[in-house]
Amino acid sequence: MKKKTISAISITLFIACSIACNKPNNDIVNFSWLEGKWEGNLGEMKTFTEWEPIKNNQMNGFAGIYSAEDTLFSEKIKFELIDDELNYIAMMKDSANRFVAFKLIKSENDSATFENLQNEYPQRVIYLKKSDGTLYIQIEGRRSGGQGKQVFDFKKVK
Repeated sequence: MKKKTISAISITLFIACSIACNKPNNDIVNFSWLEGKWEGNLGEMKTFTEWEPIKNNQMNGFAGIYSAEDTLFSEKIKFELIDDELNYIAMMKDSANRFVAFKLIKSENDSATFENLQNEYPQRVIYLKKSDGTLYIQIEGRRSGGQGKQVFDFKKVK
């Protein structure tokens, strides 16, 4: 009887730990490593992303692509808790002022993966601060013609 009780407790603890260990950390404070202004290149174009310090359990940012003559793409971005789950939210600057939320599915150290399988493209947004201090952002998912992926590398400038 004692062995069965110990086995049942061990199995229960193992399952509980597995669930807790695989759950992403929704604490927005863990994303303070993104604060500041980051710049990069995409061929002949310049890219940037900028994140403000955390305020009121939310982190606001801005990202874009520009050439020497014009801004080609820009969007407001933020991390926000929705129903106790951390989301990456992209607010497109277009006539509809659309926004798309991507739920945090994985986070560890200086990396995070967000996902929204219902979004047309991308379905995943991946952030990673590399050991050399650079920031790597990848967007990926299904597009017409198969899988798509775009990689952005940034250096911190402020």
